[in-house]
Amino acid sequence: MADKSVINIDFHSHILPGIDDGAKDESVSVSQLTRLRKQGVEKVFLTSHFDFRKERLSTFKARRAEAYERLMRVYDEENMPEVFLGSEIYMARGMDKCDYDGLELEKTGGIVLIEFPREQFGTWMFDILETLLFERKMKVMIAHINRVTAAFKKDICKNLFDYEDLIFQINTEAFRGVFAPDPFKGLDVSGLKFVLGTDTHDMGTRAPDYDHAVKKLESRKYEGIRQSMEYMTEKLNRRIEKNKLR
Repeated sequence: MADKSVINIDFHSHILPGIDDGAKDESVSVSQLTRLRKQGVEKVFLTSHFDFRKERLSTFKARRAEAYERLMRVYDEENMPEVFLGSEIYMARGMDKCDYDGLELEKTGGIVLIEFPREQFGTWMFDILETLLFERKMKVMIAHINRVTAAFKKDICKNLFDYEDLIFQINTEAFRGVFAPDPFKGLDVSGLKFVLGTDTHDMGTRAPDYDHAVKKLESRKYEGIRQSMEYMTEKLNRRIEKNKLR
């Protein structure tokens, strides 16, 4: 078992069996969850991919429920982290008008995990964020922000970081040299809200490596990010435990 850390929630994973490009079956799910528990993770959000353009919300939730039921048949609470449903929602035009019921990270009070599209930046992306944040009063978490900063220019990233209400999920890969040593291009990220996620898909090149990232976060280089993650993890842990009692 890894040393106990206050950074102990995996906010982004593809562990539900057979629902997307993550775990292909229950045996992979079991291996992923068992490894995460050994790495010190106590809670995991099961954030399967969802795209409003390609699937009805009702169809997705039915598929997710079936995959969750399959997982529960092999779930071992003594050797696996506690699991919570969620989704990784692909950003696309028109999504600001869609129904998000059931897509939120379970027990977090309505936080939705949104993935920026794999295309050239457009101002419509910020328009969507502003509608969700300011008109619909939603709580938004940006998935794998290290990939966003790798894809977009520095001035765009700076503008994104100006949205104080956003939560930014960093993938553990950002701390193992997959991307540039500084995933934030020298930008000031002090005061931002960060959480950690493995974005695990399999037990190969995209296997859980939570403990490695937590170890790297002990470096002075990442002190501000670590402190933010500790604060946000503790805050959301308390919120989840409170909501579990309702």
